Amino acid sequence: MIASATPAVPIVFKGREKLVEQGVAILCQQALRFLAILGAGGMGKTSLALHIMDSDIVQNKFGERCYFIPCELFDDAESLVQGLIHVMELTMQENQSKQKVLFNHLQSAHGDLLIILDNFETPWNYGDSRIAVKNLLEKIAKYGKVSLIVTMRGPDGPGDIPWERLGDQSGIPTLSPTPAKQAFKAFAGNKLQSSTDSESQINSLLYQLEYVPLAIRLSAQHVKKIPLEALICMWEKDKTSILNEGRVPGRLTSVSFSIDLSLKIFKIEGKILNLLSAISFLPDGIPFWVKNLPQMFQDEGLNLNVPILVESSLIYTQNEGLKMLAPVREHIHSGYPIGQENIDQLERFYAQFLEDLPDNDMKAQPALQLHINNIEKIFKAQITSGYSKTPCVSVMETLNRFVRFNPVSISLITLLLQHDKNIQKEDEFQLKLMLARKLFKDSEAQVMSVKKCLNDEGNISQSDAYILGRCFHILQDIYYTQAQYEKAINMNLQAQKYFKQIENQWAQANSMRWLGNIYHMQAKYKEASEIISESQQLFQEIGNELGVAECLQSLGNIYQMQGRNDEAIKLISDARKRLQTFGKQMRATECLWSLGELYREQEKYNEAAEMIMKAQKQFEEIGSKEGAAWCSLTLGNIYMDQTQYDEAVDMFSNAQMQYQNIGGIVDVAWCYQYLGRTYRLQGQYENAKEAFTEALALLKGFPGEKHKIGCILLEFGHLFFDMKDFAEARRKYEKARDIFASHGQLEKQVNYCSRALAELDEAIQQ
Repeated sequence: MIASATPAVPIVFKGREKLVEQGVAILCQQALRFLAILGAGGMGKTSLALHIMDSDIVQNKFGERCYFIPCELFDDAESLVQGLIHVMELTMQENQSKQKVLFNHLQSAHGDLLIILDNFETPWNYGDSRIAVKNLLEKIAKYGKVSLIVTMRGPDGPGDIPWERLGDQSGIPTLSPTPAKQAFKAFAGNKLQSSTDSESQINSLLYQLEYVPLAIRLSAQHVKKIPLEALICMWEKDKTSILNEGRVPGRLTSVSFSIDLSLKIFKIEGKILNLLSAISFLPDGIPFWVKNLPQMFQDEGLNLNVPILVESSLIYTQNEGLKMLAPVREHIHSGYPIGQENIDQLERFYAQFLEDLPDNDMKAQPALQLHINNIEKIFKAQITSGYSKTPCVSVMETLNRFVRFNPVSISLITLLLQHDKNIQKEDEFQLKLMLARKLFKDSEAQVMSVKKCLNDEGNISQSDAYILGRCFHILQDIYYTQAQYEKAINMNLQAQKYFKQIENQWAQANSMRWLGNIYHMQAKYKEASEIISESQQLFQEIGNELGVAECLQSLGNIYQMQGRNDEAIKLISDARKRLQTFGKQMRATECLWSLGELYREQEKYNEAAEMIMKAQKQFEEIGSKEGAAWCSLTLGNIYMDQTQYDEAVDMFSNAQMQYQNIGGIVDVAWCYQYLGRTYRLQGQYENAKEAFTEALALLKGFPGEKHKIGCILLEFGHLFFDMKDFAEARRKYEKARDIFASHGQLEKQVNYCSRALAELDEAIQQ
């Protein structure tokens, strides 16, 4: 019976090499005798113990004196002794105590012995056997030639023995992504067809399984019988149903059986089971559980139940929070679903949590990040079922502050608009406008649907006028993003009309600042600085320091374009400090990016690169894809300025892909312009020609982009000059000059073209 329950050393064994080395070193090099391999069911504790036992170094030390005991067969100390006597092949004399026979053997052993007590949680937690099992274990440990490996569920080794642990505080970790994929492919065998799609499908499935070794093995076995795509559909539909093999479930053939075994061994029932089911509903677990658990569930003494669940390894602690692995979470939620009363309590907790978030976004976002998946799941459930007990619009308003969580906001707002038939008209408009700001596609239609519902003729109410003003302001944003600047200006002026009508000075000042930003993008720097200065003055009059800071930022950006770099650095640095004070991380990071650009122009490349990389990291943390793309573009320029052309091409190509993903056509064209310049400087003239041609083709739909079109034509002229095609160079220079001149405020660029034409004439005469 013991022999058949003892598994072979696994052939497929990935990503655990360092843990094996660590275990071998503890037993053989450090001369420590007690090794604990702890963690949840399905983490590969037994496999790890077998590989440690099978290593050459361990075999050299212990030889044939390695004894593997499958403890799931033994309920108490007496049966455990019987098992040890059996595997050690000890002879029993009549009327002789089993323990005496065992201890005599350990005492008289001529060499070192290694005993592996696998799945030790069974005798340790069975009935009232713990004291006897503890005494037996500690007596065995006293024999100097005995080394012990124990594998068991839970965070701590058994008894008062100085165990050396493998892994971290919660036991051995899950696999890393790369060895997890290697293991999956090895288990699946040659039935798995490799392709780009299959690679991404495997990555997605393993991520959802959270790289739990048993779950990986069991899911991979199915690929021998069904296609990978079908397996993923089964996981999405039935979750843990794919995590089993064979007809008779066991701890090594079924994740569900393994989890239910933990429930049974650790007597998880009643209030403890209710707590477990509640945690299974929360994808983020319970962050900072000591503080938050009593507030989430109004039930005294819940904190006292946590150690029992941690001991069972059904949950684990991480960064002061309680977490649950995905296979465990799915099984518990399926078999022991959370009650509606607990969901209501969680909704109330998170509504209050969002209300209490700091006004400073830099402080609020890290706190919100820990809970965002919980918030999405709870409010989705409540909105869909119609059980919501809190004002969801205020929840959406809070989430609306954070760009990083746009997907969550969009999902919840869409659900609320679909399911809440009793929503107030004003709240409906508010939600639709929020949604429009976040949606690039169909955003214009979303705003127009609100606008059509309002009467914009004759006398209208203050609230309707404000909503109309917001409609036009959002339409301005949409056109601005699409580089349709004349339309954006028209919408801006319409918005200002309504904001003046209701005497909303903040909205007026903000619209004026935006009008200045639009003029800036049109390279109309004089008008831009005038209107932004007016906006700054109005913000100062109403005491809005945040608005003043944003105006300083805008003015600094204009000065930069005018070549007034020292003034620009001063203004933008001042703006950044003010914006950081208000916790406006996005705006402050934009300032950091601008400063990096300015230092690049001053040829302070190391400082510039440091600032830009810091800004890029912050943009990524915030969730601003556009900001991250700006940084890639600037890093490309830094490389190009230092003649590191290959690195520059990589960065420009990266920026181009980022802009394509977010739909920024004008920015994609600008990346082509930079690629063309770099290829020209490398002497790759055909590549440069293709890049400039593509850039101009993309900008055909944006005739207002005179500055960018002129710059591309000028660079195109330089290319033909280098290629000695002087006639084509002249055509490009003259066309660039005419476009710059038609703008009215690009005299400096007109002069560049005139100088280029003069140099061309000189070259022809030579």
